[in-house]
Amino acid sequence: MDRFTLDRLPSEIILQCFKYFDDYTILSTLRPVCRSWAYAADIKIHRRTMAGLQPALWEKILSHNMDYKTLQSCAQTCSSLRALTLRSRVARMRAPAFKLPASFTPLVPGITVQVIQHPAFESICCRIETGSLIYHKSGNCCPNDVLSFPVAGENATNPPVSKILVKFSSKYGVILRPVLIDRPKRGDERGVTVGDVYKAMQRLFAEPLSPKQAVAMKQLRDWEARKHEAAKRAMARIEALPAAARVPTSSAASSGRAPVEQELEKEPIIEHDGATIYLEYPFGADALPHSHNTVKRQREFLHDFPYVYASVHVGGVVDGVQIFNLTYH
Repeated sequence: MDRFTLDRLPSEIILQCFKYFDDYTILSTLRPVCRSWAYAADIKIHRRTMAGLQPALWEKILSHNMDYKTLQSCAQTCSSLRALTLRSRVARMRAPAFKLPASFTPLVPGITVQVIQHPAFESICCRIETGSLIYHKSGNCCPNDVLSFPVAGENATNPPVSKILVKFSSKYGVILRPVLIDRPKRGDERGVTVGDVYKAMQRLFAEPLSPKQAVAMKQLRDWEARKHEAAKRAMARIEALPAAARVPTSSAASSGRAPVEQELEKEPIIEHDGATIYLEYPFGADALPHSHNTVKRQREFLHDFPYVYASVHVGGVVDGVQIFNLTYH
């Protein structure tokens, strides 16, 4: 029996199969397969156009100074344009869609290109207390499985970068260990993605304390306890005095310090551990568990601010590594 090949399929069967695909996929992917498929494609799409225009012309239109949000709006108009934005190989279309490969280099050598962060970072952030990713600016703050959304697979920056260091901005004397994302440049693979950055955010807050951090945690908590007790003693002495005697003395007033402040000791100099946490490739594994257990984690440093949200903002470049800074909301 002769070998059964694709080009021997009857046109009627091929046309029935084409019903499950949009025009762009038929013209760009299925038509070049073989002569029979090309013939069937010409029957289905007689003039080889999408809504009256060639696919290549649509690519030129959509790649002309179009930003991410406008491109996404156009992609929602029909399945053909949505497929075009997902599968186009034109660099000017892939750039605003944050789909360029990590190996892509600027077309003009020697000119520094400004790194732009993905628009998703404007509305999605991390709840420090639980490590969950939420839509903070939507108004309802409902938890969402952000990492399952298509946006999680898009580049975190444009142009793409293969190394990002996610840092927590120093605040209240707390320095958390940063997370380094290092993606190897392989063929047409993308750079560090939006999902990678949010996994790093989860990892940063859920990372167990290092021995040096454990010492720093104890020093910080001991100082807070002593400060609290000193304030209580000072207030008790003030309340025990007659009303007339509660007026601050001239010496205390001249020093600009209230009696309570005079009791408090200075905050100790605490040595934090700033060693880098490596988020190893591939990044398929979930972040560390976020359940409240006996393990002390980095977010314990922020226990006084449990219902605070953190979002990332693109920073500078240090030693070839793009910096993403985490800041409070």
